[in-house]
Amino acid sequence: MASRTLAKAVQELPHRSRLAWRTIEVSEAGKAGQAEKALDMFEAMPVKNQVAWNAALAALVDAGRTDWAFSFFREMPRRNATSYTTMIGGLSHAGAAARARGLFDELPLDQHNVFTWTAMVSCHVRNGEPDRALELFVALYGELFARKMLPNAHTFSSLLKACVGIQSLTMALQLHAVIFKLLDEENRDCFVWNALIDAHAKLGSLSDAEKVFYEMQYRDICSWNIMMDGYSRHNLINRAFDLFRMMRKRDVFSWNIIIHRLSENRRGEDALHLFIDLVRLDSHCDGNGKLNASIYTTALHICSVLALLELGRQVHARTVKDGLCQSNVFVCNSLISMYSSCGATFDLEQAFDEMTVRDVISWNTVIQGLGQNGLGRQALAVAERALEQKMYNGNTFIVILTSCSHAGLVTEGLGYFDAMTEKHCVERTLDHYISAIDLLGRAGRLEKAYDLLRSMPFTPNAVAWSTLLHSCLAHKNSVLGSIVAQELKAAHPDGGGNYKRLVQGCRGGGESSEPPYGNEKSVNHTPGCSWVTLSF
Repeated sequence: MASRTLAKAVQELPHRSRLAWRTIEVSEAGKAGQAEKALDMFEAMPVKNQVAWNAALAALVDAGRTDWAFSFFREMPRRNATSYTTMIGGLSHAGAAARARGLFDELPLDQHNVFTWTAMVSCHVRNGEPDRALELFVALYGELFARKMLPNAHTFSSLLKACVGIQSLTMALQLHAVIFKLLDEENRDCFVWNALIDAHAKLGSLSDAEKVFYEMQYRDICSWNIMMDGYSRHNLINRAFDLFRMMRKRDVFSWNIIIHRLSENRRGEDALHLFIDLVRLDSHCDGNGKLNASIYTTALHICSVLALLELGRQVHARTVKDGLCQSNVFVCNSLISMYSSCGATFDLEQAFDEMTVRDVISWNTVIQGLGQNGLGRQALAVAERALEQKMYNGNTFIVILTSCSHAGLVTEGLGYFDAMTEKHCVERTLDHYISAIDLLGRAGRLEKAYDLLRSMPFTPNAVAWSTLLHSCLAHKNSVLGSIVAQELKAAHPDGGGNYKRLVQGCRGGGESSEPPYGNEKSVNHTPGCSWVTLSF
C-alpha cells in the first residue's frame, strides 16, 4: 500500500522533478548492489539525460559489475568528465589501472577537470604505481594550472601516499609547500593534514610530522592515531604511549596501534595490561566494542612469547565468545602457535581440529608445534594429511624436516627431502638443504651431512657451516669440526661472538663446554609458563 502511494506521488511530480527522482532511485539501487534492478529502472525511464546515464553507470560501478559498466560506458550516446571519472574509479577498484589510464588519455585535455585528474592519480596509487601517479601530476600540473584547474585535497592526499610509496621525502616536502600555497585554511581538510603527518613520519622527518600535528586547529581520531604510529615507527614508544593516554576518544585503530607497537618493542606486559583494559571496556560497550581479530592475534602472540598459557586460554575463551575462534583463520593460527610455544600439545591439536577454515599456515604451524614439542610421529601424520589435501608450500617441508630432526627420524626426513621435488613439485632452497644437514648432523651422520653441504647447488653460507659445526661439537668430531670451522671463518670472517666461540671450540682437540644435542625430545615435554600474572 505504501509503495503504491509513493509511486502515485512520484507520478504527480513535475516532469523535471520526476526525472530527478528516478535518477536517485537508480543510484540507490546501485549502492545496494542491485545492478539488474538499477538497469531495469533506468531502461524504464521515458526520458534519459546525461545525469541519468551517469547515474546508471555509477550504479553498475557501485555494484562491482565493472565489465558490464565498461560495456555500458562504451554504449553511452554522450560521455562527459563525470562519466570518465566514474569509470576510472571502477577500473581502479578492479585493479585494471592500464585500462583506466587508456580512458584518461583518450579524453581531450580541455574536457578534463580536477576529478578526472584525481581519479587517475588515485588509481595509480591504489594499484601499486606511485611513480606513475607522481609522473602524471608533474606532466600535467603546468598546463592544468594555466587552465585554472587546481588539485584539491583528495589529489594531494593521494600524491602524498605516492611519495611514501617511492620513499621520496624531497617530493613530499615540495607537495607540502604547494598545499600551503594552493589550499587555504578552510579547504585544507583534516585528511590532508593527516596525510602530511603520515608522509613525514614514514619518510623519516618526524619533526615535520609533529609540527603539522600540533599546528592543526582540529584533530580527528585519525590524526592522533597517525601521530602515535609515527612515534612508534621511530622507536619512541613512550611518546606514543603518552599520546594514547591523552586521547579523549579512541577507536579500534588506537588500541590496535599501541598494543601492537608495545609488543614489537618488547613491552608485552604493558601491551597485555592494555588488552585487559580493553576487554573490560568492551564488556560495557553494548555490542559496539573495539575488540577485533587483529588485537586478539597480537595478544595471543604476546602470550606465546612470554609463555603465558593460562592467560592464553582466557584469550581463547574470549575469542569463542566473540565468534572468532573457529572461523577466523588468523586468530586460529595464533592460537595454535601460542599453545605450541607453551608446550600444550593437546590444546594445540584441539584448536586445529575445531577450525572450520584452514590455510597452509595452519597446517605448517601445527606440524611445527608437534615437532618442536617432541611429537615427531604425530607431526608427520598431520604432514601426510596436508600433502594429500595439497595444503603445502616450501615452508611445509622445512617444518617437516625440522620435526624429523628433533625426533631423530632421519630416514623419514630424507624421504621427504627426496620426494619434495620429484613428487610434490617443490623446488629445494638453501633453507631446505640446511634443514637436511641439521637432520643428519644431529643424528651423528656427519660425513653425509658434509657431503650434502658440499654438493648442494648453492654457495654455503655462514648458517650452513655453523649448523654442521654445532653437530661436530655435539658429537666431538674435532677432525671434521676443524675443517668446518675454517670454512665458517672464511665465509663469515667478521662474525660475532657466537661464531668465534664455535670456531674456537674445535681447536685443541675439539673439546667444548657446550652440551651435546639430544637426538630426540621427550614426549613428556613440560608446558611453558611465566611468572607474569594477569587476569581479566
